[in-house]
Amino acid sequence: MNIPLADIRLSVIVTVYSETFSVKETVERLLRHNRGYIYEILFVISPHSSPESFSVCEDLEKEYPLCRVHIQEHPKGVGWAYREGMALARGTHIALMSGDLETEPEAVDRMVRKIEETGADCVVASRWRGGGGFIGYDKTKLVLNWIFQKVFRILYWTKLTDLTYGFKILKKKVAEKIQWEGTLHEIFIETTVKPLRAGFTFEEVPSVWISRKEGVSKNTFMRNFRYIRLAIETLIKPPPHI
Repeated sequence: MNIPLADIRLSVIVTVYSETFSVKETVERLLRHNRGYIYEILFVISPHSSPESFSVCEDLEKEYPLCRVHIQEHPKGVGWAYREGMALARGTHIALMSGDLETEPEAVDRMVRKIEETGADCVVASRWRGGGGFIGYDKTKLVLNWIFQKVFRILYWTKLTDLTYGFKILKKKVAEKIQWEGTLHEIFIETTVKPLRAGFTFEEVPSVWISRKEGVSKNTFMRNFRYIRLAIETLIKPPPHI
């Protein structure tokens, strides 16, 4: 089922912690490829962010009418940032991405085109599809990521190739119907596997992950076990939280 572009009003949630120039470039690249579907760009910024990060977001809010700033109410965790952003989104669809340029801004337009073509409830960016990839990714983490994808593709009986990437677009109705639990980086897999278990339709587009040029990732190796626990719990529970 095709969806006319005019029926898509996209709320882009951009999480910000310590980034500055990367946030500005993210917005510029998003708008460069915007075909009229971006309804708003919402910066969800940590209260612990630097004054420089706050200044960049506030300047962008003044420069672009589409941009607005929300200071994260729960002080710690990207999971809370995603959840607060989804609750505040006013569009028909919600794009989830970060302000560090590890999520490729151009992929947003590819995801929107996929929604136009298929009418899918959710479109995820995949680093493992042809045309996607990794630049600057830790080799050990890359191997573990590949193993995880293979195992959980089988367990979830899905053709999706990248279950752990937090970069995606969901219909607003999907975000409203799921009871989200993630507070840290496990929100990345939660926003895929819970809608998947709930029976919403999915598509994928390729995207290249590129290591950040500023700031430091808060996703430690030990937090990967939170991904695994959430994925298993979601699998064994009844179709979740509708």
